[in-house]
Amino acid sequence: MSLKPTVEQAIRRLRLDDDLTGDVRDAIEAAFAETLAFLDGRLYEVESPESLLDPRAIIMTPDIIAAQLLLADALVGANDTRAREYKRTAAFNILRPRRIAGC
Repeated sequence: MSLKPTVEQAIRRLRLDDDLTGDVRDAIEAAFAETLAFLDGRLYEVESPESLLDPRAIIMTPDIIAAQLLLADALVGANDTRAREYKRTAAFNILRPRRIAGC
């Protein structure tokens, strides 16, 4: 599993216009950075010997991708302030159980 959604995946799942490809690409990068900062750990695509030795390891799961898509949608979707904050809150609620303890 990839560490972040693809542009094509985001456009399809968020039902965005193809002409937003550049904006979606930038939003995915921003959402990924925000996800990493919130989780305060290191993401791994799969469990590996390296991840088993890393006390801050977080194995990628579909819900982390979904949270990134919500964060990206909050940036590029046709949202008013309320919808944008709702999506961001939902994304962080999805990520919270995976956040490194002590944060």
